[in-house]
Amino acid sequence: MNQISFTTANFVARQLGYRMSNGWGQGDAAAQAWFSPLDTFAARFDEMLGEVTALGFTAIDLWTAHLHFLWATPEHIAIARRLLAQRQLRVTSYAGSFGHTLPEFRAACRLCQDLHIPVLGGATALLGKDRAGLVATLREFGLVFGLENHPEKNPAELLARLGAGDADVIGVTLDTGWFGTQRFDAVEALRALAPRLKHIHLKDVKAPRPAKTGLPFADLGHETCRLGAGIVPVERFVKLLPSLGYRGAITLEHEPEDADPRADLQASLPLVQEWLRAGRQSAAPAGEPVRVAIVGCGNISGAYARDLASYPEVKIIGAQDLDPARAQAFVDQYSAGRVYATLDEVLADPAVDVVVNLTIHHAHVEVITRCLEAGKHVHSEKPIATRYADAQRLVDLATAKNLRLSAAPITWLGEAQQTAWKLVRDGLIGPPRIAYAEVNWGRIETWHPNPKPFYDVGPMFDVAVYPLTLLSAWFGPAQRVTAAGGLIHPHRVTKDGQPYSFTTPDWSCAIIEFAHGLRARVTANFYVSGHTRQHGLEVHGDQGMLALDSWAAFDSPIWFSRLEDGDRRTPVLPARVPTPGTEFGRGVIELAHAIRENRPHRAQGAHAAHVVEIIETVHQCLTDGQPRELSSTFPPAVPVDWAK
Repeated sequence: MNQISFTTANFVARQLGYRMSNGWGQGDAAAQAWFSPLDTFAARFDEMLGEVTALGFTAIDLWTAHLHFLWATPEHIAIARRLLAQRQLRVTSYAGSFGHTLPEFRAACRLCQDLHIPVLGGATALLGKDRAGLVATLREFGLVFGLENHPEKNPAELLARLGAGDADVIGVTLDTGWFGTQRFDAVEALRALAPRLKHIHLKDVKAPRPAKTGLPFADLGHETCRLGAGIVPVERFVKLLPSLGYRGAITLEHEPEDADPRADLQASLPLVQEWLRAGRQSAAPAGEPVRVAIVGCGNISGAYARDLASYPEVKIIGAQDLDPARAQAFVDQYSAGRVYATLDEVLADPAVDVVVNLTIHHAHVEVITRCLEAGKHVHSEKPIATRYADAQRLVDLATAKNLRLSAAPITWLGEAQQTAWKLVRDGLIGPPRIAYAEVNWGRIETWHPNPKPFYDVGPMFDVAVYPLTLLSAWFGPAQRVTAAGGLIHPHRVTKDGQPYSFTTPDWSCAIIEFAHGLRARVTANFYVSGHTRQHGLEVHGDQGMLALDSWAAFDSPIWFSRLEDGDRRTPVLPARVPTPGTEFGRGVIELAHAIRENRPHRAQGAHAAHVVEIIETVHQCLTDGQPRELSSTFPPAVPVDWAK
């Protein structure tokens, strides 16, 4: 799913009172003077981020003038990282000019690595001056450079400057506005440049004014405007992207020299979202969409609805919740069909192909059972059950009814996770022997309005299920479990001041032996926050190690270190442009594709049941510390097609 971002360069004229009469350099200098002092940086940077989120954006392109690699100290970068996290903003690219020397370019790359920015978009003299050094540096840091089409007038000139080869790390940041200024069709440019496309700056420009204005860009014929109000075919451009397979970010760019661009950008955002939806509809495989009903409209339901809205081959036709008002709010917000009064009403609707079960943990078995008995395919949030016997009964029922039972977590289907799995299968680190997974999930009561159900099932069932599902997808069934743990902090208080207690261990450490031969240590708790230095997943083999910073985020950094490398870590780019964060709806999408293609779905119920047995056995081991054998198995997990 494409991330739509806001470039902070849209504010280029802001420090000049939106009267930038001496060109881009004037705005750049004023912005750097405003943002570089460390004592005021936090307040000024946060104010800017707040204005971006107020416009409805969840991602930015960070312009170099707002955090320049030549003056940014570790303190600047730490502040920026903290504020971006607090605002829940991702940075899709670092935009600007990246110096004339290799040390300058390396400084820009270090800043990108520190802020988890995947793309540098703009210009660098090194492309012609020291291409080998540029390529080596990009690969060292695990980054991509996209050359912007300015001053190049057409795709042929741009491709000639890019040169052949190194397409994994060098490509194009396509600026639609500059092609408009050069009177070259941006849609034609997109078709020509699609194989090298790394990033998009979506910009519209007005027709040149008949008289000079005294504003350099306007007089050059590069006067930006609201999308759709100028001469660039931005609507056709965006609608074409899905059919070309472009999955990267789309940055909205509008940098008037004499006006505040915020209202225009806010109005442009829903236009781009609608154009993308229309493009996906046109590019969708032929056939009727798989029709789904959502059961349970709690916190996670919004993420599912947003994800599924990007896929025309899946259609939400209704929702049901024990609280009818919550179901109505869900349907209204996401244009999700009708409200069903009861689960029976959902199951009686012949239009429903798949029920997506998003109810609380303890309702899963009953809801899944009733859906299967009514003849509906099911995708369920994790866990499908809290007892292995119940989970296996669900699998058996689905088999007997010739129905599909799909289950979360599906994070092992993410781009970073699939890329890492392929590297392991391809022997990058030799035979894998040991894995470490850290699940430090913090204190649920600090953010969730109803934390008690999470504590009742415990961190193993609620969150360790993610890396356990990934590890068993990669390495097959487990056969033996040992565990230790206990109650760390059993008396807590909700956000509204209500005390509560629980008896399920809130800290657990499991040692899991896989039939494959791998041994994994999985630690999970509802106490240690994400600020810990222990996080993610590591796999250690005879020739080295491979790590994912996150077992859940599809765009997680990946890196490896071979024995001969010493302390050096080598980043790895995902084999496919990743979806930002976690696409929770991917399991439903994968199930829908499997139904349409008449093939087995990947997130199998039998796999989910095996993970339930692992966790149930962990809890049994916690009572006496004795190891236990596992009895269940499941068919091998299948990589996605592009990662085979």
